[in-house]
Amino acid sequence: MQDKPAEGSPPERESFGPLAEAWWRKPAAQRVAAVMVLLAAAALQYFLVNVPVGDVGQTAKFSPAKVKATDELVSFDSPESGADPFSFAYAQAAESNEQKMLVDAYFDQAALSEETLHRLAALGVHAPSAPGPISYVTSTAHDATCSTAFHVDTSNAAGDAHTVQFFQSEIAPSDRHRLLEVKTAGLDSTVTLSSSGSFAPGGGSPCRIVLRASTWEQPLQGFLTVKVKVAAGSSFRFRWEAADVKPTGWSSSGAPVRLVMFGSPLKQSFKAVAMQIIPSDIPSGRSVRGTLVATSQRKEVPLTVDSFLVGTDRIEFGASGRGRVLENGKVISRTNLIEAINQYPLIAALFGAANVALLGWSKRKFFPPRSGRDDKS
Repeated sequence: MQDKPAEGSPPERESFGPLAEAWWRKPAAQRVAAVMVLLAAAALQYFLVNVPVGDVGQTAKFSPAKVKATDELVSFDSPESGADPFSFAYAQAAESNEQKMLVDAYFDQAALSEETLHRLAALGVHAPSAPGPISYVTSTAHDATCSTAFHVDTSNAAGDAHTVQFFQSEIAPSDRHRLLEVKTAGLDSTVTLSSSGSFAPGGGSPCRIVLRASTWEQPLQGFLTVKVKVAAGSSFRFRWEAADVKPTGWSSSGAPVRLVMFGSPLKQSFKAVAMQIIPSDIPSGRSVRGTLVATSQRKEVPLTVDSFLVGTDRIEFGASGRGRVLENGKVISRTNLIEAINQYPLIAALFGAANVALLGWSKRKFFPPRSGRDDKS
């Protein structure tokens, strides 16, 4: 017979053999965990160095962006200048002390509006109504003041894509000139050209206009308003020239200046869902080389173009808003939070101490310290 255990003594444990060691305590598992933690920390620090910029203005690519004449064009998708369809204009107040500007307009393929045709017919001038090349060239009489202006209104044409492009296919011939060319997709344009100024001593108009439509040509004198209809896909351009040279007033340095305003009432800014600068000899969407693209984070909250300047050899514009920026097909990430952390000594010290502690912990998992028993043996 087996002896019964003495009263008060703990019961004997039933033996099942040596307890299996928990898997997370095995050296191999701890080394794998150390590698995973190091990789996660490295990924976190890489993200902190390359945080995607939320505002396109923070990339330094749009503050401002520069579009080189003859080489590049800028395209704005779904442009908005207010509640009405997209529009822009150049105008100069009569009492302005700025340099008076003459504006010439050239259209690759356009037609005079019915209103303009009737107005010319009332003056005994019969212009062609068929579409074709059109030009509106302004000059001024000697010792007279004349300035010209334009207004461009757009309306939706066939297709869902609405895009406006601005570019310069040539460099301005001198500092007294500026050039701007326009082409739209999905938007028809109505361009209104007008002249204004003070009458000459004899009562005549100082503004002299030569209107050409295909092979037809007519010199006009007076403050005459001309409207031109341009179908989507056809380009047109404006050429500014200082009416006279003055010591003060409009800059003649060749630097970009503000010439066009947007919407009604006229203001310096407009909105767009996306904007891209692409080589002028490569159609949009065909190649990512040499492109700079900014796309709004949400279509219902478009980006804002808050400046638009025209120079003799470039166009400059600034943009802001939440969005994504790509250059040559790669996302631009410029914010470096670790640099920002290093500007604060206490936070930087804590951050450094955490890195040292993490490295020390990982080292112990791969190279555990020798026990005292091993040291004695």
